[in-house]
Amino acid sequence: MSSITINLGDAFLLDTPPNSEHLYIAIAQMSEDDYLFVNVTSRRPNSESACVLLPCSDVPGFIVRESVIAYQFARQMNAIELAGLITAGSPIPKGVCSATVLAQIQQGGLNSKRLRNRYKAALKTFLGIP
Repeated sequence: MSSITINLGDAFLLDTPPNSEHLYIAIAQMSEDDYLFVNVTSRRPNSESACVLLPCSDVPGFIVRESVIAYQFARQMNAIELAGLITAGSPIPKGVCSATVLAQIQQGGLNSKRLRNRYKAALKTFLGIP
């Protein structure tokens, strides 16, 4: 598989360090080919709370407990890079967020103190925010 289709709100299970199988959601298009992806993880006491996701019909079904977006692990990828990281045997995409949840995640990125400045700037540009 050399590349896949990326739609905003798509969630992919990626084989990334240190423990493999990390969930990433596409939240903005950064260029013609590159997208901004953010990591979803279980909420812990030291988690940033800029965007908290609870299990419901708007979030992908595999979110079964209170989770947060870990903006510090955001990454820029194109479809070919993404295809090389998808966990073997995982559905592509693993799930899809509703437009409401996507907007919540994007807003959380703007409010996050942990999202890198270059990603925050790209998100603002994508959303048309000066």
